[in-house]
Amino acid sequence: MLPDENPSRIPQRRRETRNYSGLSSRPREAFQVRRSGVPREPRRRKVRRQVTIVKPRHQLAIVAVVLCLILAVAGGLWWLGRDRGEGQSADAKPSRPAKVAPTPRPVWRGPIPAEVAEIFTSATTHAERLKWVREPDEVGPVMEAFFRDGPGSSEEFVQALPMNPSGGGELLFENFQVLFANGQSRVLCVSVDPEGAKVDFKAYARLGSHEWEDLLSGAVEAADEMRVVLERGGYYIHRFADESRWLHFKASTPDLPESMDFYVERDSAAGRELARQADYQMQATVSLRAEGDSAKYRQFEITALKSTGWVVMNE
Repeated sequence: MLPDENPSRIPQRRRETRNYSGLSSRPREAFQVRRSGVPREPRRRKVRRQVTIVKPRHQLAIVAVVLCLILAVAGGLWWLGRDRGEGQSADAKPSRPAKVAPTPRPVWRGPIPAEVAEIFTSATTHAERLKWVREPDEVGPVMEAFFRDGPGSSEEFVQALPMNPSGGGELLFENFQVLFANGQSRVLCVSVDPEGAKVDFKAYARLGSHEWEDLLSGAVEAADEMRVVLERGGYYIHRFADESRWLHFKASTPDLPESMDFYVERDSAAGRELARQADYQMQATVSLRAEGDSAKYRQFEITALKSTGWVVMNE
């Protein structure tokens, strides 16, 4: 037997493994065992996330659908309102608010208050003054006597200085401090009235329903209208010694050399109003009454507060 014919030397065809592409590859065992002999973990297949991408055309379509829904709802509401309106009676018409005519602005007549103050203080006759005062029929005779025989006959006017305005009922008053050559002064109140600004002579003359001498002497027990300056005090004696009942005020007037003591019941309307405003000196028009022999001590009870000022508006 020839050597070449030895079966062991006859070339044998090697078995090969091919993959799905037809290329040769190592036996399957070669992929499962590493050279180091440690088994390899199987690879994990990557999972791709699917992302939905909305194209611009799809977005426009969604917007169009939403708009159509909104228009449909609005149209339905309008149609329902229309049906209700038609169901109502034809005679029932919606009421319209009546047009209110604008209030015409008052037309000012005559001089303004500052000019009236100048005319009154510079007047030299009763007839001239009478044209510029409030309630001329009532105050006319008193004013004539005041300038003929009373204090006004000796007062020489120097100047009038503007003061803070004040209210008297429904009217507003511009006030002036009138100075005289003898050093005395008076308050001139002129109404701010479009129908014609006028002087309140009662306030100017500090006119009272009675004379102070009659009250202080006891000849008159009560007075309905007296003009004074009040200042909060704390003097309780004689018939007004009960501080829990009475509220004390120091009262003065340029027409008297000395002050007086006025008392008002704390729980009265006048007492509550004066307690609210009496933290400072204030002009006031009050009703007074003597309590027993209190007049000889210059003490009087305030029975009513006519005005927190010297202008009293007639009811």
